[in-house]
Amino acid sequence: MAVRVLPQQQRAVLVAMANGLSVGETARRLCLAPATVKSHRRLLYRRLRVRSGAHAVATALRVGLLDPDDIRVPVGGERP
Repeated sequence: MAVRVLPQQQRAVLVAMANGLSVGETARRLCLAPATVKSHRRLLYRRLRVRSGAHAVATALRVGLLDPDDIRVPVGGERP
């Protein structure tokens, strides 16, 4: 895998995906349009050569683009 660094917004979208946020929630938290979040997700899938969000997160963890500390485990059913 040739990807070593992600642009800041793509990494923020990846972290949101890892934390289970929807496109709408991600857009609100990052102050982006939902279409922009979807675009970043498509670019991530292409860069990582994956077809799903779960596969993108797993691959990013495996290749070191995502740190396990970026993933927050919700307590009592809370959203991260």
